[in-house]
Amino acid sequence: MHLMKKTVSLLLAAFLGVFTLAAQERITVSGHVTDAETGEPLIAVGILQQGTSNGVISAMEGDYAITVPKGAVLVFASVGYEAVEVVADRSVIDVALKVDTNLLDEVVVVGYGVQKKSSLTGAVSSVKSVDLQARGVTNINEALSGKTSGVQSYSTSARPGAAPNIQVRGIGSNGSSAPLYVIDGRIASGTGSINPNDIESIEVLKDAASAAIYGASAGNGVILITTKKGQGNGHLSYDMQIASQSLAFKPHVMNSEQFIDYWTEVGSVSLETIMKNWDGRTNTDWMDATFEPSLMHKHSLTFQGGNDKGQFYLSGSYLSNNGMIKGDSDIYKAYTGMINASYKIKPWLEVGTNNVIEYTQTKSVGEGGQGLNIFQSALGMYPTTKPTYTLEELPDDMLKVLAPGANLGALLGDGNGNYWGATVYGMTNRISPLIFRDKTLNDSRSMAVSGTTYVNLTPWPWLTVTSRLSYTLMAGENYSADRRYFNSLPSGDYRNNMAVTSISSNMTYLQWENFATAMKLFGKHLLTGMIGTSFSTSRTYSTTAGASGTLDNPGWAYDDPNFLYLAYANNGVIKTIGGGEPGLGRKLAYFGRFNYAYADKYLFQASLRADAADSSILPKDNRWGFFPAVSAGWVVSKEPFMEWSKGWLDQLKFRVSWGQNGSLASLGGYMYARTIGRTGRYSFSDDLNYSYGYAPSVMGNDKLKWETSEQLDLGVDLAFFGNRLTLGFDWYDKKTKDLLISGVKLSNTTGFSPSPINAGSLSNRGVELELGWQDHVGDFSYGIRGNLTTLRNEVTAVHENLSVVPGAGLVNGTVFTRFEKGYPAWYFYGYKYTGVDPLTGDPVFEDINGGGISDSDKTMIGKGIPDLTYGITLNAAWKGIDLVVFGSGVQGVDIYNVYDPNTEYLFNRLTCFTENRWSVANPNGTNPRAYADITRLNNSSYMVFDGSFFKIKQIQLGYTFPKSLLEKIHLENLRLYASLENFFTFTKYPGWDPEVTGFGNAMGLDYGAYPNSRKVLFGLSITF
Repeated sequence: MHLMKKTVSLLLAAFLGVFTLAAQERITVSGHVTDAETGEPLIAVGILQQGTSNGVISAMEGDYAITVPKGAVLVFASVGYEAVEVVADRSVIDVALKVDTNLLDEVVVVGYGVQKKSSLTGAVSSVKSVDLQARGVTNINEALSGKTSGVQSYSTSARPGAAPNIQVRGIGSNGSSAPLYVIDGRIASGTGSINPNDIESIEVLKDAASAAIYGASAGNGVILITTKKGQGNGHLSYDMQIASQSLAFKPHVMNSEQFIDYWTEVGSVSLETIMKNWDGRTNTDWMDATFEPSLMHKHSLTFQGGNDKGQFYLSGSYLSNNGMIKGDSDIYKAYTGMINASYKIKPWLEVGTNNVIEYTQTKSVGEGGQGLNIFQSALGMYPTTKPTYTLEELPDDMLKVLAPGANLGALLGDGNGNYWGATVYGMTNRISPLIFRDKTLNDSRSMAVSGTTYVNLTPWPWLTVTSRLSYTLMAGENYSADRRYFNSLPSGDYRNNMAVTSISSNMTYLQWENFATAMKLFGKHLLTGMIGTSFSTSRTYSTTAGASGTLDNPGWAYDDPNFLYLAYANNGVIKTIGGGEPGLGRKLAYFGRFNYAYADKYLFQASLRADAADSSILPKDNRWGFFPAVSAGWVVSKEPFMEWSKGWLDQLKFRVSWGQNGSLASLGGYMYARTIGRTGRYSFSDDLNYSYGYAPSVMGNDKLKWETSEQLDLGVDLAFFGNRLTLGFDWYDKKTKDLLISGVKLSNTTGFSPSPINAGSLSNRGVELELGWQDHVGDFSYGIRGNLTTLRNEVTAVHENLSVVPGAGLVNGTVFTRFEKGYPAWYFYGYKYTGVDPLTGDPVFEDINGGGISDSDKTMIGKGIPDLTYGITLNAAWKGIDLVVFGSGVQGVDIYNVYDPNTEYLFNRLTCFTENRWSVANPNGTNPRAYADITRLNNSSYMVFDGSFFKIKQIQLGYTFPKSLLEKIHLENLRLYASLENFFTFTKYPGWDPEVTGFGNAMGLDYGAYPNSRKVLFGLSITF
């Protein structure tokens, strides 16, 4: 630490020396520059003594100070604002600049600072608070989907409390490709349960030059989240949303008649057996039996205020989201508080803090993955079975459970004498979704306190030194309990005993950063520099305990309300315990950035970050990584030869950037280390005394290093007709090298388990387009914004000893996705289905290599990465009435339907697989015969569908009451609105939801996960 302080001191001294400027004093004028409409401080405003080159620029909080002859004229000018001239006849002059409607410009947050958008040389997209508010989203990641180019959203579940997975410019690793989240300067693992209403803006750093300031953690992009700060003389606001939720789409499955016809044709069950267990009338729609409309409501209360000395922002919110599954088995509740405050103690000293307090409770049911889940059950359960049976109606198989000493589990029901219908006929792995819901209970709770406390020192107007401490304290508990249940005979799908698993965990994270930012104007030359250091440490600790009953001792009383808790288990249960060891980690970094601008026309930026990893991450010799970046911009529209275009062209800027970032996603747990493992017990004498043997178990890899992402970006920014029309275009080429690959055997003689090695590379290329038009005619204003992103992903290298990395697959062990050179990451691998043999009804596959169908004929049959993603937002307003329509979609993506594979097991199926099937009476059928050989059909393109879709995610109509009316009842603002959300989906995919599929190495595999709900939402926003 002493060495670190000394290094920082030397760097700071050198840094300050560059900007030392001597000047003769006559009068020193200082003050604040603010936006005349919002009152917010303005940075980088040029303050120039008229007729000279003597000038300064406003600092981070809009402060400035300049020494000039008394009586001189000061010119305050900034891009996007009308220039103001003031006579320097006093020592304090505060200036409020009005927006120039002919040349708008916004300020965006970048790593360790802010910049005017007109000065950016990298690819940064911004989502403002207006895009986040008044939507029925419960997580910030949901709000990002479709709102900006280069950002793809992948949902593995839309259950209450779940958040989509975000990718920035494609897959950057064969491990995790999640971006780095930075909330008010604090590194975070995600967005948590922060209320979207508390967000001021979200910036996405997409290219390497913008993200390189975060070095080893920025290989997959960076998402910067800035929370709101107080403003005004004091405001109290209340926001409320109430939404009714329901299934957006019900997949089409066979009814009872179709079910009986299909399976008797297969021959898996006889008509006699079916009629014995069917009353001839029951035709259950299991989706109606499983799901019901539910309620989501959210309430937020905000207090805020501020002046030139300080500000405060205090908010509290409550969210309750009861999911669409009947009952109270899928509920998410979140209590969130935010406290943001700052105060300028002295003109040169400001202190502040931003804090979030979160408490969440989640109840959930099993979904997704290879195993059975409630969504597969709702599709696959027999339509000939009733949802409930009374005691008098119970089928014979269910009656057997009630016999004394049967030990066949327990009949689950509604507690009012009605039992959930169990399966019959044997030969099935399906289960009543109501039994599935009740047989396993999942309950988790977590609490977190996180935030940042900072000090800003401004010894001179052109220099700001910041020291900030960020922290996260988190604790959680999770309970998973399996109850006794009965589902079927003779397949033996029942459970006699009860079991509970309990996990308790906590985490502490501390991050201390110190950095200095200087800005100085020399005539038309603007220099900005920033240097700093960052240190972080984390500690995790968790324990896992379990208890399980036996055949003779179920473990708990069947109806014990304390079933979730280990303390209430009966004596004699089997108990286990695991964990109990802390996990520690530390990181150290030095970073710096230099910006140069000449006349706001020629722009240049360079940055460098050096990161050191903890010894648990990388070996000592490879723990340091260095991540450079450079970028440049040329504002052509400011050139004298562009004078002819001033009437219609507001901005033409070219950008180019290059940089390198790192990734820690696949590192950790001493993966590089050589380890010794126990081999067994051995006797070395005749007295049968045994000793344990030990031998090397993992080879180790002392050359393990970071995954590195290198990216080139070329961009153009255009604005026309008084900034009413804006256009941004980027072409990017992102290459990730030194990918971590596991399972590579470098030697067949050692017998050791292989350590991960850096032995792969990926390429992501594409273009991004953002287009917008905003205008008004009298009282009517309107606008349209659209974004589009193309992506071409390719694996460019894999270690020669492991040409293919296997991914996810089917329950039977068949690998369906692969990571292979020359193909998209985790592409679908199988047989190409070409149709039906009209003579036999058997499926036909393409014989690629000749000589008959074999494993060698498997090839690429699809991919889960879209070629194109896009979003569009329309808005209009007239005399208090406002309308917003927002939609997004993807093209060129495939989905493999895993939850309805062809199988000999008896269960209901999607009609797209059973209708118009081949039979003797229908030789031209487009689906194979009901009893066709399924050996290859499951692992073929027959199960792959076009996953393209377009969703209208929001249609909102609102009304804001006029100020003249509100003043009479002492209100500042009152708005009412109603929305239809996720109401319209255009797709060819027959499954639950094309937007919710697998992720990672299962990308595009639909195992059956919680789909998005459609909402009818009503909202109120009121300010006092």
